[in-house]
Amino acid sequence: MNYQQLEALFPEFQEIRDENLKFKSMDAMQSAMARGGWTGENIHQCPVTLNWENCSVSWVEHVRDVTEMCIREFVALEKYYQRNQVDFSRDRVIAGALLHDIGKLTEFLMEDGKVCYSPEAQLMRHPLSGAVLAAQAGLPNHLVHLIATHSFEGDQSCQTPESEFVRTIDLFVFRCSVKGLKKKNC
Repeated sequence: MNYQQLEALFPEFQEIRDENLKFKSMDAMQSAMARGGWTGENIHQCPVTLNWENCSVSWVEHVRDVTEMCIREFVALEKYYQRNQVDFSRDRVIAGALLHDIGKLTEFLMEDGKVCYSPEAQLMRHPLSGAVLAAQAGLPNHLVHLIATHSFEGDQSCQTPESEFVRTIDLFVFRCSVKGLKKKNC
């Protein structure tokens, strides 16, 4: 998937003002898609989760929802960070929201027309595999950290303002998307 196709899928990439960060973020997503076998034709079949029965939310829909909500809430809440002189980067929030779940692109795979866990999923859950993909793409440590700590792996980890922000919104969006569904016995 080229940059133009990726921006069509995720127009929020255009919101990242730092061109270097934008292109490295797109490179990380392209790499994750290629490694997981996801293409423009099948990417909408990648689920946000396999752990909840009848979850109809795709990975693309989840990432877009988290990113859009992060952008809106950044605008609304940035004043508190500024008031308290907390370094809080809009670009890191947007890139982090777009990339927080790139590890799912290697955690899940399409096999015989059905999505299942990849063999690598037993070794590395998506926060770790996503952090590795981000580091390999040359993304800054702030983003590698954000990806690595955005799920329960981050419960005992330090959080940057951006990682805490994206993590909180991600959890909220995810809980809304599975509300009323039954969790599978994994």
